Amino acid sequence: MKRLSRRTLLRGAGGVALGLPFLEIMGRPKAALGQSMPGYTAAGMPKRFIVWFTPNGTIPSAWTPTGGESDFEFSRILKPLEPYRKKLLIIDGVDQTGEGGDGHQNGMQGMLTGQTLNPGAFKGGDGSTAGWANGISVDQRIAQVIGTQTKLQSLELGVQSGNDENNWNRMSLLGPDQPVPPENSPFKAYDRLFKDFAATPAAAAKAVERGTTVLDAVSENFRALQAKLGAEDKARLEKHLQAVAEIEGRLGLKPKAALDSCAALVLGPSTLAVTKNENFPAVGKLQMDLLVMALACDLTRVGSIMWNRSVGGATHTWADPTITRGHHDMSHDGDTLTDAVEWLTKINIWYAEQFAYLLKGLDSIPEGDGTMLDNTVIYWCNELAKGNSHSRNDSHYVVAGGAGYFRMGRMLKFNYKDTVRHNNLLLSLVNSMGIEDTTFGKADWCTGPLSGMV
Repeated sequence: MKRLSRRTLLRGAGGVALGLPFLEIMGRPKAALGQSMPGYTAAGMPKRFIVWFTPNGTIPSAWTPTGGESDFEFSRILKPLEPYRKKLLIIDGVDQTGEGGDGHQNGMQGMLTGQTLNPGAFKGGDGSTAGWANGISVDQRIAQVIGTQTKLQSLELGVQSGNDENNWNRMSLLGPDQPVPPENSPFKAYDRLFKDFAATPAAAAKAVERGTTVLDAVSENFRALQAKLGAEDKARLEKHLQAVAEIEGRLGLKPKAALDSCAALVLGPSTLAVTKNENFPAVGKLQMDLLVMALACDLTRVGSIMWNRSVGGATHTWADPTITRGHHDMSHDGDTLTDAVEWLTKINIWYAEQFAYLLKGLDSIPEGDGTMLDNTVIYWCNELAKGNSHSRNDSHYVVAGGAGYFRMGRMLKFNYKDTVRHNNLLLSLVNSMGIEDTTFGKADWCTGPLSGMV
């Protein structure tokens, strides 16, 4: 059989299309083998980039690991990541320089852009006003280069990150004053990933009535392809479809045996209210699974998940049932208020557990000589280093995966008093995708890639 195109889709009735995981029958890009090619590893695997955002700072004493560069001991907050030690790069002491707005606004807008804030009418907590950042965010710069070969250039997902547009709940920008809104509904995200946008209202109505799913629509095409695959590729494809089926089940969709030719994929009403506080964990898990699926399907190679938002007030009772206050409210408490410090620590432990869940999903998908995690860079960031001081000059980050570019399994500690700019870190992230930029963000704040990462 001839090689299968990396962009092959399983197509079905009504324009439904399901992307495929990497299969050996697809081969590898010839230009990438052993060469430098933007968006691909030296082995020809596609690189991917994910931004993972959690808000309101952290508790530095419970976050920062102890020990040396390679023999560090995980902190209490980062302990859930220990199974992935060899695939992590923990970075402390970087100065997230910023200018304009209050601490949250400055952090949120500068976190991915390394830029100043333009004038604007968004009012900060200190009474000052500011607008959007004056530049493109790192994820969108990467998407400009490696996102051109996929259905979606990038995929921005949110977990109760807010639908009103302001500089506290937008972190991705296409350029100066061009925010990109995250999709907070996993149902709408699923629809965007798998639906043909040309579906007619009449076809959509029929699909809702019958409960049509992606697996229904592509079943015939799937059987035809499966008959042509070797044992390993067949096992990969079956596992991939099982994952799709699991997501569809959690979205309330039940596959049917057959459908007629006019059906198109549309989700019916769901019983999961995505804005209710108690559904925060369930929505987050769905968004993580959808992001992993989108990457595995090669529907996109750049994505982000924005948990809550800057000044986000979710009440994290799932982290500790005794928590009765919102996250942002508690983040302003002093260091001597031990109850609040303990609750904030548990909130951040919970976020680390979710991060580990995402890494597990990526690491469970074989790709080339490793897994999809090995070919991905995931960047965990926060708009603040410490909530009650609104500081950003001793910031904490985790980089996972590495995409064959960074030297992983290490902790890098910098002295922020030496003005180690986080623009340098952003430039390193851009370079990790094979993009040979020499500066990022405000030029005065970037002196080159962050030392010690490669």
